[in-house]
Amino acid sequence: MSDGRWWAALVTFERGEASQDILPEEAQGACGWMGAVAPDEDPACTQLVMGLELLGVRVLQISDLQAVFEIDEFKNLDDHLAENFQVVEPGKMTVWGSIHRYIGDGEA
Repeated sequence: MSDGRWWAALVTFERGEASQDILPEEAQGACGWMGAVAPDEDPACTQLVMGLELLGVRVLQISDLQAVFEIDEFKNLDDHLAENFQVVEPGKMTVWGSIHRYIGDGEA
């Protein structure tokens, strides 16, 4: 990994205007742990936002951003995140953990 180190953050996002395949029709949004590889905090947040925007969703909040130095740190946050980290494809800049969907009324 020459682009930096791994970071983990709790990310909250919701459907945007674009078509997307990540949220079922009844879900307004979701939150969950994600990982990103970056040299420091700001680029890590940028990687997370860009990755989600490419999927057609809008980031509402990135919280609890922290550097990750060992796989156990991913496990302490989210087992699914740790599993996905262990099988991440070379060159991939983000990895998903468990996603917890929420239902909204669709009104702004």
